[in-house]
Amino acid sequence: MSIAKNIKQLMRELNINQKELAKLASLPASTISSALKEGSDPRASTIKNVTIALGVSADMLLFNDEELGKNGDLKVLFREVERFKNEEREQLKSMLRMMIVHNKSKELMREN
Repeated sequence: MSIAKNIKQLMRELNINQKELAKLASLPASTISSALKEGSDPRASTIKNVTIALGVSADMLLFNDEELGKNGDLKVLFREVERFKNEEREQLKSMLRMMIVHNKSKELMREN
């Protein structure tokens, strides 16, 4: 997947348009429009602003799932978690523990 496709996919997931992304990224709308053209090669500063605006790492824009490898999306997300404040990290750990317990409960119910 290309940078343009990755940005478009993230925009769809966040339900934002080009104009909104330009505002969030503090970039001219023309810069975003250029970055969204297939085969574009945006400047590093554009990628930086877009990643910050979308709340993702540059890996999520630059690489496709195959290039990131198995569970690459999770690896990227966990790297981003490292930037969280301690309180936010603890909240996330708690949420993950709850999901793990929930999943294990479902597994046990299926076994019986």
